[in-house]
This record gives sequence, C-alpha cells and structure tokens, in this order.
Amino acid sequence: MKRPLCVVLGLLVAAVFFLLRVMQVMEDSGLPDQATVTITGTICGKEEKISSFSGMKQLVVYLKTVNGRKVMLYLDDAEYKLPMGCTLKVFGKVKNFPVSTNPGEFDSRSYYRILKIEYSLTDISIIGIGGKEDVLKEFLYRARVYFEGILDKTLAPEDAGVMKAILLGDKNQLSDDIKDAFKNNGIIHIIAVSGMHISILGMSLYKLLRKAGIRVFVASVISAILMFMYGEMCGMSTSAFRAIVMFAVRLGADVIGRSYDMLSAMALSGIMLIVSCPLYLMHSGFLMSFGAIIAIGYVLPAMPDALRKGKLKIISTSVSIMLVTLPVNMCFYYTYPVYSIVLNLFVLPLMSVLMLMGILSIVLGAVFIPAGYAVGCGCRLIIKWFLICCNAGSAMPGNTWYAGHAAIWQVIIYLLLLFAFVVIKSVTRKNAPSPDPNERRRDELREKKYDRLRYTILAFGLFVLCIRIRPELRITVLDVGQGDGIVVETKTANYLIDGGSTSKNDLAKYQLIPFLSYRGIGRLDAVIMTHEDEDHVSGIMDLITQMNESGSSIRIDNLILPKVNDGSKGDKYKELESLAKKSGIGVSYIGREDKINNRDVEIDCIGPVKNMITDEPNAHSTVLYIKKDGFKGLFTGDVDGMGQDNLRDYVRKHREEFSDITLLKVAHHGSRYTTDEEFLSIIRPKVAMISCAKNSIYHHPHKELLERLDKIGAKTYITAENGAISTSVKGKNVEIKTYLD
Repeated sequence: MKRPLCVVLGLLVAAVFFLLRVMQVMEDSGLPDQATVTITGTICGKEEKISSFSGMKQLVVYLKTVNGRKVMLYLDDAEYKLPMGCTLKVFGKVKNFPVSTNPGEFDSRSYYRILKIEYSLTDISIIGIGGKEDVLKEFLYRARVYFEGILDKTLAPEDAGVMKAILLGDKNQLSDDIKDAFKNNGIIHIIAVSGMHISILGMSLYKLLRKAGIRVFVASVISAILMFMYGEMCGMSTSAFRAIVMFAVRLGADVIGRSYDMLSAMALSGIMLIVSCPLYLMHSGFLMSFGAIIAIGYVLPAMPDALRKGKLKIISTSVSIMLVTLPVNMCFYYTYPVYSIVLNLFVLPLMSVLMLMGILSIVLGAVFIPAGYAVGCGCRLIIKWFLICCNAGSAMPGNTWYAGHAAIWQVIIYLLLLFAFVVIKSVTRKNAPSPDPNERRRDELREKKYDRLRYTILAFGLFVLCIRIRPELRITVLDVGQGDGIVVETKTANYLIDGGSTSKNDLAKYQLIPFLSYRGIGRLDAVIMTHEDEDHVSGIMDLITQMNESGSSIRIDNLILPKVNDGSKGDKYKELESLAKKSGIGVSYIGREDKINNRDVEIDCIGPVKNMITDEPNAHSTVLYIKKDGFKGLFTGDVDGMGQDNLRDYVRKHREEFSDITLLKVAHHGSRYTTDEEFLSIIRPKVAMISCAKNSIYHHPHKELLERLDKIGAKTYITAENGAISTSVKGKNVEIKTYLD
C-alpha cells in the first residue's frame, strides 16, 4: 500500500470526527465562578502577559493537576521563585472561561479545553512549593525571557512585539493593530512558528554542521534536538510540533539513506497529535497547518503544469493552499482576504531575511546593544514594508469576502469533489509521452477532456461550499449583555436595530462583527438607533469608527435616527449623527407613519410621534412594526413614560391590526415599569423576547413583567439564559432557535 501512514491518518480523522459529532466532549469544570478552591499541580508552563486591567506585566503560570488537566494561574506579584517542573499548592478564586452565546463569537471555553486548560484562578495565595525543578524547561523559559529582553532594547516596542511573535512564539506583546492588519490581509501565518521557521532555522543549522565536517548522523541528531528545544521554548504549538516531526523524519531519511516522503512524515505527526488530543480536529490552527501540507502534497501536483514551473509555482502553491484551507476559513473565520495570494508574493520572500536579521539582532545585542540596534533597523524596514502591503490591500475595493458560515454537509461535499479533482489527474497522468505523434495527439485530447471534467467538478464544489440561501425573513436578538442588538435579514437587505452594551466591552469587535461575518453580511443597508443610551449605541459607534479605519470592516449605507425635536437630542444622539455624516453614511430620520423601504417585508414606524419634545431618551424610542405574510413583530426599544403612553393609545386605536402579535421585543430589558397589562391585553404576543445581561445589576427581567407575560400565555425567551435568539419566517411557518440549546 502506498503511503500507509496517510491511510491510517485518514481513517483516524474520520473516526474521531464522527465521535466528536455524536459525543459530548466539552464538559464544564463543575465549579462556579468565584468559587474558592485549593489545588496542587506541577508547573508545566509560564509566560508574561499584559493585564487588560492594569496594563502591567503579569506572570501567568500553567499548573498541571493529577487528572492531566491544566489550570491557568494569574499571579500579580509572585513573591517566590516558581521554577518549571516544581509542585505548587495554591488557593484562589475560580474564573471560568466565557462560553460563546452568539453565532460567530469566539468560544474561549472550547478553545482552552482543546489546549487541556480547564479554568483559571485569580486572587491567588501560594500555600507551598516543592518537588524537583525541570532544569531544561526552566532554562528554555529563561532563555526566551532573555532573548525578549534584548529585542526590547534593540527594537521599537511595536517591532519588538512582531519579532517576539515570529522568532519566539510570544504573541502577548503583539500590537492589536498590527495583528488585525496581518489577519485582515491573509498574512497572519507569518507570526506562527511553523514549517517555514523550522525549515529556515533547522536546515540552515544542519547544512552548517555538515559543511563543518560533522557526520550526517551527528549533525542530524544535534539539529533535531536543537529544533525540539526551540519548539519547546516557543510553546510547541501544533504547527511547530508538526514541522519538527517532519524535520526529524527528513534528517532520519538522510541518515539511513532513504528518500524522504513529505506526506508520510506529515501523517506521522498528525497521528501523534490526534492520539494525544482528539479535540485538535476542532482547532483551526491544526487544520490550517496540516491543510497547507496536504495542499502542497496532493493538490499542487493536480494544478496545470504551466503554473507549477519557475516563478509561477508560488502562485499555484498559494492557490492550492487556498483550495484546501477555504473550508477552515468558512467554519472558523467566515471571511476571506481576497488579495492575500498577491500580498504573500511580496511578503514571503522576505521572511528568511527578516528571521536572519532578528537572530543577528539578538546575538549582536547580547554582546553590544548598539550593534544589535543597527541590525534591528533592517527588521524595522521589512516590518514597515509588510504594513505598507497590508495598508495597500485594505485600501483596495472588495478586499474582504464575507463568505459566511459553511454547514458541515457543504464542507464534506466540497472536500469529496476536491478529492475527485486530484484523483482524476493522478489516474489519467501518463509518465512519459508516446513516441507516436498520433498517439501523443490522442493523449493530449484525452487529457484536455479530463481537465475540463476536473475543473467542472472543482467549480461545482466551490459553488456548493460558497452558496448561501438568503432567508425570507430572519430576526436575531443577539446576546449583548445589558443592552440591545437585533439583526434583521431579508432576501434583499440587512438591518441592525440598535447595538450597544454597558456590560460588554468592544461589542462591535467581539459580538456584532463576528455575527455579521458568520451570516455573510458585509454591508448593512441601515442601522436603526432607537434612542441614544449607551447600551443601545456603543457598538454602533465602534462599527462606524472601524469602517473609517479599516477597509475590511462592515460597511453601513444609512443611519436612521428617531425624528424628535432638536432640543430633545442629547449629546450621544448628536455625536452619532455627526460621526455618521463625517463617515459618508446617509443619515435619515423616522417617526410615526414613516416606512423603511423594503420590497420583501413591511417595516413601519409607529413611534415616536414626529418632532416629539421630551428630556427622556427612552420616551422617544423608535418603535418598529415588521410584517411578513402572517408574521407580525413589534420592536419597542426602551420605550417608557410619555412614549409608552403614546404607543398604548396608538395600538388601542388600531386594536384589530395589532391583536395577536407574533413576536414582541419587550421594552427596556424587561423592566417592571414598561409593557403594562393593558398594552399586553391588546397585542397578546405569542412570543416575547427580552435582551438583558446575566446577573443584571438592574435585576432584569423583573418578576412582575414575567408574570404579566405568563398571564397572557406568551412564550418568553431571555438572551441571558438562551443566548442569541433567532426567528425565521418561511411562508406561514415561524421557527425559533436559541443558540445555547
């Protein structure tokens, strides 16, 4: 059997994938937040992070407990020496990693469980230290700290952060702006310690040893050991482990005089990783790393012969990697940087130079800081060039493709068709052309026929993977904590009603944009601000700011504000209005009896009364009435006081129209002072949705309000309990799904 290890890896992946689909593998720690516990374990890792609260460096220690799980310890002021390998007994408060409550949102708990980290501890008291120090691991940790210190002295802070990530695997001091620029333009892979790093460093070392006259076996052992130590120093990511195993196999082939097979070496490393932790199949870094090797080994040979020669090879290699990793992007990131293939042509050739200069900067800086600083100027110039490339990519139109989330069935069909694309090429390829001209002609015609078939199969596979069927009407009440954020999708348009929170920071970055990307929404036809309170506008302001700063952010066409008297507009109202106008966003105003134009659904405004005068923002909340076939939805913002009285009077006068509402977005996060009995007795909603924070400081939703909803028979959903709540309307059918169920 050819490449038996690849077959074993394929069968193992299929079996693990099936088991992960049918089994519950992400269990909770069983400990509530703020629970006080005492634990004992072995120190298996350390790193310095910048505290998000104090902005100061903070020591993070990873403790491996008896059950094999790890606990992350945040130590603000370590009084004791904490060497690697020692046993540590501590007392502290549990802090569980947050779970995703919205589609597209990063799930910290799942991510850390894949890394076998169960929870973190804060407010720690060290009870005892014992055991034996792991001399090698402690040496590698101190070496990394020492090298990072030299980079700090020889480079500017931002450049030092980049070089620490590239050379030492430490991304904790990488600027968010640079990280986002690299990510948005598809070159984020350069800061991951992977095959490129190991091949550059390891093969350079191996060749130097051989040129020095050292025997193959000795040079191979020295090189493999040093690369393993380098991987350990950098944190031994899955990509680093894969690259080091493949490097060791490559050297082993030289030692025994056998040919090196890249795919078999990759399969060996994959088997080792999956056996050690099956959950790696849910890790994007693992899938990207192995996908790139599979692309080079299998897909690249199936590309046109003309594109696999000379300078064009890097393009065909990039396209091959894109074809294999595209499903990973769609399952984890939901967007794709359109110009990444081109940008990599300007970045990758300089990586070996950048790494060499970074190493020289450390070596020379250890002896004489000015010498290290001089070499560091080369690093600064190359990093500057990378950022120029990123800025150029971001400035180009359509630089980000909002692909949206691909379903598992789409990914499976695509991969099967990609497999067919490769196999047809391999089984129809002739090793040598026939000496007979007629036979050669027949072979060429036959090959062209099969190529047309292959590319048709590939195009159909891409169509299946990329197709996204637009909903007739889908309304999602996001879990934004204490605030509101509602996304309305129709066949032809997308709207955001409010977007703010007082309990979650960076709402746009961590909740709104990920959800919109998940849905494949790169442009909002309108953002509708019901009123100006912080818990309704903070995310909107961030969206507009990011739209100005980044060409890869969500685009907004229009901002719709409540049409009230100028004297009733508060500071936030005016600030948002001004920000939108400066950003080139159309600004319009809406009041009772106005409509939002949409040919698929009816969107009517029934509040506030036009040019309303009030000093209370809640009172002039925009109230929207959405109709589609038999569906009727009422979205009330935070309406209360005078606005609530006006709304009650209006629905009373139009009782027949507003009776038996399908869906009510309850006002003011479920406050007892809104959504009164008379109002509910008229509209009698079948479903009520409440957006509020878990353990809200205002104790939303209030018991009295919930009792009123229960009395009229409404089915109530609460974002704090259910996560995002999605309502899909298909003809006369209405389907409600909650993210956490």
